Amino acid sequence: MTDETLRFDAAINPYGCSPRVEEALVEFARSRSYNHYGEQRGETLRDRLADHLGVSPEHIIVYNGSGEALMWLFISRLLFEKGRLAIPSPTYERFLLAGQRCATKVVEIPLSPGDFALPVETFIDEGQRHNVTMALMSNPNNPSGNLLLNDHSLDRMLCELPECLFVIDEAYADYTGKSYATWVRERENLVILRTFSKAYGLAGLRIGYAVANPDIIRGLTAFQIPWSVDSMALVAAITALADQAYLRQTVCQIHADREVLKAGLAQISGIEVYPSDTNFFLIRLVDIDPEHAIIALAKNQIRVRRRSDMPDYIRITSLLPAENERLLDTITTL
Repeated sequence: MTDETLRFDAAINPYGCSPRVEEALVEFARSRSYNHYGEQRGETLRDRLADHLGVSPEHIIVYNGSGEALMWLFISRLLFEKGRLAIPSPTYERFLLAGQRCATKVVEIPLSPGDFALPVETFIDEGQRHNVTMALMSNPNNPSGNLLLNDHSLDRMLCELPECLFVIDEAYADYTGKSYATWVRERENLVILRTFSKAYGLAGLRIGYAVANPDIIRGLTAFQIPWSVDSMALVAAITALADQAYLRQTVCQIHADREVLKAGLAQISGIEVYPSDTNFFLIRLVDIDPEHAIIALAKNQIRVRRRSDMPDYIRITSLLPAENERLLDTITTL
């Protein structure tokens, strides 16, 4: 692979971050403020996030990406306390691998075949039967791209598994406009993970946060090293958060691009396209050999996401229109 390879495997914002962020980063670099320590715990960003989300600052902790928040939750709630984890299947592979390293038992609940819906009744039954202490799921789900939760289903699970801490990863929630962050004001067994890596276009700066009951946040803060989030990432996140107009405009454009790509994929014989609430699609190769497809795409400098546990499926991110056209042209020749 060369640097010119089109990364359809990475679910990033192809339009990049707000121009205001670029300006703020240049100004920060020229100021040489990096000579000094910044805020110990990202207090300014935390306060701005609290206003944006409608919670108090005590509900938020800032991290080097939401993945770091999840790892500390796993270490403190699963590894130290010998806890049990419930997780839908399929889910993000690294969630599963980390859970297997930290939990005494990982209970995988298969999503419904065909539409990848969450079987809420089964999830609750299995959670109770195995006495799980933590549940983790993405909403929308990765890799299937669909929303797993609605108000009713989440309320049921939180109420019927009161001793289980539910961790909801909302990495792609900016594409749906649906978040459960405000629920932490009333729910003590709920943690929401958010990131600036996806729709905000800041994947390389590694910044995210967790939203939860203040008691949970205090517990996580006890593990956190001061100044763990660098000043440049904080500047970028604060500026990106302030430019909601750019976020809305970009998300709207990505939605439009996604629909064009979806329509193009649907016209290709031999593949099945699944609905998505995100900027990526899961497609099933019906009459196309997966190994041949991956090799042929790679020869055309196109990389897609494929998993060993889903050999007949590939995940494709919607990139820029011209890049999407190149993908469609290549798939058509498979």
